Amino acid sequence: MPKPKFRIVLVRTEYEMNLGSAARLMANFGQSPLYLVKPDCMVGFTARMYAKHATKLLDKAVVCDTLAQATKGCSLVVGTTGVLRRHKDALRHPLMLEEFREKVYGQTWKPGQEIAILFGAEGNGLTEAELQACDTLITIPTVKRYPVMNLSHALAAVLYALCGQQKKVRHIRQAATEVEKKALEESFERLAGRYPLRERDKVKLAFRRVLGRALPDQMETRGLLMVLRQALEELEKKN
Repeated sequence: MPKPKFRIVLVRTEYEMNLGSAARLMANFGQSPLYLVKPDCMVGFTARMYAKHATKLLDKAVVCDTLAQATKGCSLVVGTTGVLRRHKDALRHPLMLEEFREKVYGQTWKPGQEIAILFGAEGNGLTEAELQACDTLITIPTVKRYPVMNLSHALAAVLYALCGQQKKVRHIRQAATEVEKKALEESFERLAGRYPLRERDKVKLAFRRVLGRALPDQMETRGLLMVLRQALEELEKKN
């Protein structure tokens, strides 16, 4: 059964030891390459020491200036978060990691389809703009008094859940393609544009987040797209 490829993206990483630990973890779970967005530290002796036998992943890391470059071509962009109330303007209703895993492996993916998993800087995590660039958010359940995990520890939990030995899922569905998903979002934006909405951007973001949390399969996506297109056609006839 085809599985998606996961693209690990570290955003503004501050410490070499986390770069090295990330490379080692990715090697443990057979993942490559490592994507870095504006890292605040260089790949030096400390990073290589923590990487152990995974220094090639550091040497071949893809360094990007923008998040858009790092996630280009991905079917789904997923942000990780440990603090659920920090960014008040973002529509934050993250999926639990296990719930996200079940949704991903409940669908079949075409060869080459990638899911980007973003990890923010150690100090503040992902920014407001970076969160809004995500299709959905995931979180690792921890105790409320100390919810935020170290970057490398969070990466270990995510890689184990998504890339470790997988349980069998009874009902397998065909995942929607990036083109179908984009067409659905564009049709919704066109429909929303016909109404005098005060917070249009938030409405668009809310729709993207609903799709991200639900992960509709190909049949569901096509069904929604058909309804939206028909609604647009009816509105155009009236005008």
